[in-house]
Amino acid sequence: MGWSDGTRCAGRRIWVPVAVVLVALLASRAAALDIPLIFTQESVTGGLPESRLVMLGAGGEVTVLTPGFAAAADPNVSFCGTQVLFAGRVRAEDPWNIWVMDVDGSRQRQLTRDMGDCREPIFLARAPVDAPDFVDNVRWFAFTSTATRALDQHGRYPLTNLYATNLVPLAARGTVLWQTSYNLGNDINPTILADGRMLYSSWQRDAYALVFSTWAGEGINQFYGTDTGRWSQLSPFEVRADRRVVFIERKGYSEDRSGRLAQVSMRRPLGSHRVLSQDDGGLYRTPHALPDGRLLISYAREGDSYGIYHFDERRGRPGRRVYDAREWHDVDPQLVVERAEPVGRIPMVEFASVVDIPGFEGAAQLQCLNVYDSDRPEVAAIPHDAVKSVRLVEGMSMTPTEARRSGLQPGVDYGNDTWPPPFVRTRSLGEAPVESDGSFYVNVPGNIPFYVQLLDEHGDELHTMRAWAWVRSGDQRGCIGCHEDKELAPVNRATKALIKAEPMNLMGPRANIEGAD
Repeated sequence: MGWSDGTRCAGRRIWVPVAVVLVALLASRAAALDIPLIFTQESVTGGLPESRLVMLGAGGEVTVLTPGFAAAADPNVSFCGTQVLFAGRVRAEDPWNIWVMDVDGSRQRQLTRDMGDCREPIFLARAPVDAPDFVDNVRWFAFTSTATRALDQHGRYPLTNLYATNLVPLAARGTVLWQTSYNLGNDINPTILADGRMLYSSWQRDAYALVFSTWAGEGINQFYGTDTGRWSQLSPFEVRADRRVVFIERKGYSEDRSGRLAQVSMRRPLGSHRVLSQDDGGLYRTPHALPDGRLLISYAREGDSYGIYHFDERRGRPGRRVYDAREWHDVDPQLVVERAEPVGRIPMVEFASVVDIPGFEGAAQLQCLNVYDSDRPEVAAIPHDAVKSVRLVEGMSMTPTEARRSGLQPGVDYGNDTWPPPFVRTRSLGEAPVESDGSFYVNVPGNIPFYVQLLDEHGDELHTMRAWAWVRSGDQRGCIGCHEDKELAPVNRATKALIKAEPMNLMGPRANIEGAD
């Protein structure tokens, strides 16, 4: 039998191994849950295996799916419910890699190699990228990786970004691999939305906020966070039954990404935040939803192991227990069930006109409607017409060796208040004029993290953006203002910068390295 991407559901029938079908039939008699469940068990004692994937059957019986792995985690079940992506290490000293297998644990296949630690895979919609005909409609998946071998901007962790690649080869191109995020502060916890976009947790100076983009990394926008008093939003999950996003939030960050349970509406995230869990001394992890919109959560009180529970939203507490093995942390429950395929999207970067510049992957375009539109008091206080230009400053991450040569020690907490962050070198990409209506329009190097400074007529700094932006090569990105109200609907107008139709070229020179040797 040839390899399948697990998406051929002719006549709405799903091919599932016989063992899984029997488990599903038996599980329907269980009081706690009537859908087979795959989840991660993390060792409480720290022994081997460090973690493993298991399937929950009827009566609470558990089948280990990854007996040959020193560690396995991060399951994600395919839309037809027949396969599961996961992160695994065969030996304890191996890096994490992405694997795929059938939901009964058979036909395991390694998908990534030589990319550092690869974690958190998710199935994406089928999409063609073979321009101009777009006929090779194949399955894609996204994952996080430390492939750059660099440190994050604070030197605390390996730098983690998002990547996307195809599960089965393209007829004419084989395997296509894209880095889709370029944040210097880490991007984690990706999930796929019904409309085909990815939603993920992105470090924004002092906390994780929720950001979405296309699966190819285009159309980046803030979804929720950044002004929440250093509360991080982690492990987002879309509840399609009632169009909301449920997530974990906490002050700062913890290694296990635990915290309280909260939600926002997909329709109006900024005005709909609500804490779901009551403060009873317990911690929550990895929320997921049943098809009817009810929530499954992992929950533990201090000193106990995590177990999987229904969540009682009326009481704001864990409800019926689904499964809890005291010697394991039971987390990240994934339903073995068919679910709706997200909307497929053809990446703009595949057929956009890319300007090739020696030393760069390609050009991109950035436009701003009005730099004076802002919900930041310090920007709102800037007199109109005081901003005469903008400077774009590139950020370059450091490897551990480069950091030590600069007198910095990886793992030492230097705080969050310094900008640029201590483990980032910077250099100017150049300056561009700001028109009298506050607009600017520039060509920038694609796939390069940068921040923006507002300058007065003397070239002095009026305000500095304290987060990283980037534009995928061949793509265009627009913003309303400088940290503007995310629910603002701007006036539909042609800016003076766009009317000129000649974007300022900020592709170089790339000299004046600040903080370099």
